[in-house]
Amino acid sequence: MAFVIETAELTKHYGFWLWRRKEAALRQLTLAVPEGAIFGFLGPNGAGKTTTIRLLMQLIHPTAGQATVLGRPAGDLEAKRQIGFLPDSPAFNPYLTAAEFLGICARLLRLPADVRSQRIAAALATVGMEPHAREKLGGFSRGMLQRIGIAQAILNQPRLLILDEPLVGLDPHGRQELLDLIRE
Repeated sequence: MAFVIETAELTKHYGFWLWRRKEAALRQLTLAVPEGAIFGFLGPNGAGKTTTIRLLMQLIHPTAGQATVLGRPAGDLEAKRQIGFLPDSPAFNPYLTAAEFLGICARLLRLPADVRSQRIAAALATVGMEPHAREKLGGFSRGMLQRIGIAQAILNQPRLLILDEPLVGLDPHGRQELLDLIRE
């Protein structure tokens, strides 16, 4: 069985060298997520959910332990090319339209020019935001921004999708739509 995420005793402590005591944000997490699975972290604030995701994306480095993503060390560029990621609190330029923002993302992903507009349209349609493609992000509700964030996460047609707090800001209908999308 192939695993898309594997960790072995993954640990993260926060604290600077001047601090006497370091705070453990994550302690010896060992897990294996099989390919094709829908996997979620549940737990109270401070349980290490976001820390784990940041470690997997190598936005921060572990204190101890190891993580592999798509069979490669966490942070490997080849693996990152196959991941769609939505952080817990994304920031959007309010002066860009949804299509402009996704266009920038498509260029950063190095999508060929001849497929960019098609991918952008498909991502907007998938998250139900195509009627708002030419509207500025500054006028969007929290739920609409979350949908645009998900659109950017699926723009590269990733093999692995990592979403941190994906249901935040969505109304009950939007939550159900997103859960249906994830099942697809």
